[in-house]
Amino acid sequence: MEHLVQARQKVKKSQERGVPAKQPEPARASFRGRKTATGNSLALRFDRALFKSHPEFSGDVDAYVIAPGRMLVVAEMEAPGSRQQDPVIASFLSFLAEDMKRNPNRIQPLDAALMTRIEKLTRGVMTQFDEPLGDGKLL
Repeated sequence: MEHLVQARQKVKKSQERGVPAKQPEPARASFRGRKTATGNSLALRFDRALFKSHPEFSGDVDAYVIAPGRMLVVAEMEAPGSRQQDPVIASFLSFLAEDMKRNPNRIQPLDAALMTRIEKLTRGVMTQFDEPLGDGKLL
């Protein structure tokens, strides 16, 4: 996100000097929004382009504060009765998939020495993948 801010600042400075600047292509689409009053409530209002290019956000959404100044907005697209996903993990996996598409040259096979080390570290560890982890925080 920081690179987008720096790129916008460069473009703005170039435009102020009258130098035509090529707009950098962002890593992913970004949309501007602002807080606004709606009746007795507050709302976040975004550019119309967001809803045209991503109609899944035209319905119900959930918002999660994931860090100071950072919010994750997730569109409600699940079929009734389907298993809920962790929105932070789902976002990370989406980011990872996009990064792999954009930068396939960064993908490397798992090193045999690292596999051996992992096997040694986990030897004898019993796991049950369907075991409930409880409601408490894990980290």
